[in-house]
Amino acid sequence: MQVSRTVALLDVPFRMLSPVPLAPYRLRARLRAAGLAARVMDLKPVLVAKIGRGAYRELSENLEVGKFGEWLFSAHASDDRVEPDDDELLDRFADDLAPLRVVGDPRRWLRRIRDEVVPEFLRDACAHVEAAGVPAAVGFACESFQTNAALALGRRLKRRHPRLKLVLGGIGVHDEWTADSFQLAPWVDAVAPAGTDELLVPLFKALVAG
Repeated sequence: MQVSRTVALLDVPFRMLSPVPLAPYRLRARLRAAGLAARVMDLKPVLVAKIGRGAYRELSENLEVGKFGEWLFSAHASDDRVEPDDDELLDRFADDLAPLRVVGDPRRWLRRIRDEVVPEFLRDACAHVEAAGVPAAVGFACESFQTNAALALGRRLKRRHPRLKLVLGGIGVHDEWTADSFQLAPWVDAVAPAGTDELLVPLFKALVAG
């Protein structure tokens, strides 16, 4: 059963391990002022507990390595099957794997995380969200290396709770990305490109109202 008029703002990997930025808390305050229950949930520690703090930092703090963090979630953002040619990224950018020093063989480690650990993270992240009460709407801030994790977790949540409304926003979402995002991720209900902050409260009110 969904909790009426509740919005969950989720912070997902692979944003850096700094405190959740102020923007979600400001939005939470605005949503509450508009009569909606709202909460901010930091889900990054769920993955940190599985892969270690050092590996997470290398994936989130190095611009060259960050694309591999997105790659870990890419197959799960669109399908549950992992195809052999998904390794093309590892071949093309093999030289950029060097900073992953704490994981031994980077290619082998990345494949294991993609195939075994990411599904566990998605399952546990859903459980965290549900334990606090299934919201009526979820907002994802897609900033640094977070887009595929948001799409993958959103897809899983939507499959478990078909009436749940999903919004993707943040600086990683641009106007030119919007049309493609709906084709690639039809389970997303709305995309809020950067610069549309003033529309978020009425957007969430409309989605929660159905």
